[in-house]
Amino acid sequence: MIDTEILDAVKAGMKGELDSVTIYEGAAKVAEGKVKEFFLERAEAEKKHFNYLLDYYRDKTINLTPERNAQAELGGSWRSAIVTEAFLRQVSSSRQLSAAVAAALHLEADAVQLYRDWSIRATAPALKELLGTLLKWEEQHYADLLLLQDEMRLHYFEVNNFEPF
Repeated sequence: MIDTEILDAVKAGMKGELDSVTIYEGAAKVAEGKVKEFFLERAEAEKKHFNYLLDYYRDKTINLTPERNAQAELGGSWRSAIVTEAFLRQVSSSRQLSAAVAAALHLEADAVQLYRDWSIRATAPALKELLGTLLKWEEQHYADLLLLQDEMRLHYFEVNNFEPF
C-alpha cells in the first residue's frame, strides 16, 4: 500500500468516526438520564478514535505506547450498569433514539469492512497493527450495538402499543 493510500484510508476512517460522533451526540440531545449518558459515552469513545487517527495522520507513525493502550481505552462492553430495563424502554420508545442506534450500527459495520479490507491490502507490519487495532475497536462497537438493538426489539412493540390487526 503506498503512502497516499494509507493517508486516504486514515482520512476516510476519521470521517467515519466524525459521523459516529454526530449520530451519538444527536441521540444524546433527545435522551434523558442514563440513556443520554450512554450516548455521550459512545460519542467520547468515537472522539478518542478520531484523535488517535488524527495523530497517526499528522505523524505518519504509530504511537501505541503503554499510556495509549487501545484495549484500555475501550474499557469494557455496552452492558454496563446503566443499561437497565428502564434504559431499554426509553431508547425503544423514541423513534429518534432507535434510529440513532440503527444508523450507528451501519456506520460501525462500514468501518469494520473498511478496516478489514485495508488490513488485507496492507504490507507494512506497523500499518497492519494499526488497522488490526482499529478493526477490533469497531468490531466491539458493532457487537455491542447489535446486542443493544436485539434487546430493544423485546420492548419496541410493547412500549409503542402496537397491536395485531
